[in-house]
Parts: sequence; structure tokens; C-alpha cells
Amino acid sequence: MKRPVTIAAVQLPSVAPGKTNAARQRANFDLAAHWLEEAGRRGADIACIGETFNVLGCRLTRANTPALVKDAWAHAVRRFAPLARKHRMAVIIPVLALIDHVVRNVAIVIDAKGEVLGGYRKVHTIENEEAYGTVPGDHWPVFQLGRARVGIQICHDNSFVESARCLALNGAQIIFWPHVMSGWGDEFMDVLLRGPAIYNGVHHVPVCFGTPPDRAWMPGMLLGRSSIIRPDGTFVADAGRHPGIALATIDLAAPRVATQFTRPGDWVWQIDMLNDRRPDTYGPFTRPVVARKPLPADQAHRAR
Repeated sequence: MKRPVTIAAVQLPSVAPGKTNAARQRANFDLAAHWLEEAGRRGADIACIGETFNVLGCRLTRANTPALVKDAWAHAVRRFAPLARKHRMAVIIPVLALIDHVVRNVAIVIDAKGEVLGGYRKVHTIENEEAYGTVPGDHWPVFQLGRARVGIQICHDNSFVESARCLALNGAQIIFWPHVMSGWGDEFMDVLLRGPAIYNGVHHVPVCFGTPPDRAWMPGMLLGRSSIIRPDGTFVADAGRHPGIALATIDLAAPRVATQFTRPGDWVWQIDMLNDRRPDTYGPFTRPVVARKPLPADQAHRAR
């Protein structure tokens, strides 16, 4: 019996209009509402937009960020919960927000009834966002959205294979990956797009931002390529480099099947993979981190 779910990876424009931070935030919310309405009209069951969309194009400092994002969570819920109810479409809204007086990079999860189920707080933050006060999270929640169990990793999280694996072990069937990564070579990025799907037997949904339609994409620009990727690593839909929506219906009752993987015949790959894990040998994963001084590229020969 099929279990279809229609997914929209909503690729917003990468350039926020406006000359001030406040103007850019208003424009970002308006653009998100426009594109999410379109995803709803096109029949999406779950739609996701890009990482910290609310501050795209804003100049952030440790001094100005808390005031700038103090209402982000409440504003996002006021703006997008009615839209979710209207289209009976769950939405994943990644924002930079002040939560309990702490700046967080968080993805708000709103179900198709417009109810807030909670949020995922980015676990692996980078120096730039820590510089304006962002504090990392430390949990890998999974949310039930209609037929689907959904996990979220944000940007740098995908640098660590443990992120998607934790979500898969917690029961995620679909992993959304809102991010603001640039494209520095398609071979490298292609692995990051496909890897979580292949290694975990899940659908992976990267969501980035699109190059303005009147400009050619070049390496170093935000990647685009918002897409829906099957458990076997093949693309169901790809938004390309410019603003748009990657929309596709997947069947959660059709997992990746492998032939001659661990025994003769065709079998569901994820079950065998999870059964064959050896967590008793994975101690190195949980050893305390010994921080090292960052090393400039011109001293790479000293790395070991």
C-alpha cells in the first residue's frame, strides 16, 4: 500500500531587497509568504525554506542581533501558521531567533493544522554565527508530519555524518537540510547533497537560496540546487540555480531495496544496515574534543 507525501523544497531569492536590516527582514517574510503560498497551491504536504531566511542580507553583530531577532519566532508563527492551515500543508521555517534570551539558529515546525510542534536547534554552529551570539543546540528531534517522520539538520550539521545518522536512528524517514552553503565545485557539493540519503536509506531534502534570475550562477554563490533525493541517491526534483520550487511526490512505502547485499535476493537495505551496526565499537565518536588552533591554508603542510 502506497504512502505518498508531496514535498516542496522552496528556493527563495538569495538577494534581499531593502537598505536597512528592518527593511530586509520585512522583504524576506513577504518573499517567503509568496513562495509558500505557491507551494500550497501546488499541493505540497510539507514545505521547507532556507536557513535563517529572516536575516538574509542583514548585517549582524553581537550588539544588534538580539534586538533584531527577538520577535522572529512569534512573527514566523503569526505569519505562517494560518498559511499552513489554509493549504493543509506542514511548513518548516528556519529562523535566527531569540529564545529564552539566547540567540538560536532554529527551524520551527508547524503542522498542517497550523499547530507548532516545536523546533530543531542547530547543533553544529560556525565561528561566524557564534560571533554574533548564536548558541548551539544538543538534540536531534524527529517530528510526525502527517504520514512522515521528519528530521532536520541545518547547514554545517551536514559536515558531520553523525547528524543524519542520529536522525535516522531516531526514526526520521525524510531529512530536511536548510542551508546557506556556497558551491565551490560540483563534485564536493554533489556528495553532500546525496550522502545522507545513501548512507541512511532516507529521503534527503536540501533547501538553499537561488541566484537572481538576471545573473549567471558562478562558483562561490549560494549553491541553489534545492532538491528531493531518494534513498538510492537519485534526484526526484531539483530547483536548479535560480529561485523556484522543487516539488515531487515520494512514496514512503517504497524504501531503497538492495540485491545480494548481505544474502541472496532483494531486501530492504535500511533494515539490514541498521541491524549490522556495531555501536560497541564506536567509542571514538564520543571521545571529548581536543580543540586545535585553526590553521591558515598557507600553513597546510603543518597539519597532521
